[in-house]
Amino acid sequence: MVEIALSIAVVAFAMVAILGVLPTGLQVQRDNRDETIANNDGEYILDAIRSGNDRLGLLSNAVYLVQINFHNGDREYIANEGPNRLDGQRLVGLLSTPVNTSRRGVSNVVAWVRALNGTAIDQDPDARDLAFRYQIVSEIRPFIGYPMDVTNRLDTNELARITRLQRSLYELRLTLRWPLFRDNVATPQNARVGTHRRTFRSLIAGSQIYYPTNVASEERLVYYFRPSTYGY
Repeated sequence: MVEIALSIAVVAFAMVAILGVLPTGLQVQRDNRDETIANNDGEYILDAIRSGNDRLGLLSNAVYLVQINFHNGDREYIANEGPNRLDGQRLVGLLSTPVNTSRRGVSNVVAWVRALNGTAIDQDPDARDLAFRYQIVSEIRPFIGYPMDVTNRLDTNELARITRLQRSLYELRLTLRWPLFRDNVATPQNARVGTHRRTFRSLIAGSQIYYPTNVASEERLVYYFRPSTYGY
């Protein structure tokens, strides 16, 4: 009986240790899964903006809110659910809105996104509390490759070349932030964002074309990149 009691005590001690480690292991597994999804989604959205094309048509069902921020503190919200659902092309056009440094100019564009590459439950609008969701912040600005004190010393031809290059080259920065908490269906903009971050950077050669289009029953400008025809 003594030996049996000692064996049970040893097993119980081991079980306590195992159960104590189990939640940590599950959290690490979940964090790794979220990191993998964020990396894959970020690459897809980065390519969609660079090419101006939602090739697989994933954004329409994944993006459920777009927020356009202005330097003067104003914000515009565009809901992407119900009868006003936008197609992927118009969402790409909104995410490609460039930064404008004027007072009423655009500071950045934020989108609330359900996982593009996750499970079916991640993409179900009715499973908001269970699905992996994140915010993506898009910032696009013209590339400035040389400081002013350098370009002042260049001759006319070199300066013209650099000016043409800078007009046809853009910096794109996408920042994914997750997870989202308290993401209420009626007011998703009030969601609290977690501490995880993943930033993607890219240079885009070409120019931006823009034109007015119907977005959520309002006429707005959407932007797309066009490959450059200049040679350097």
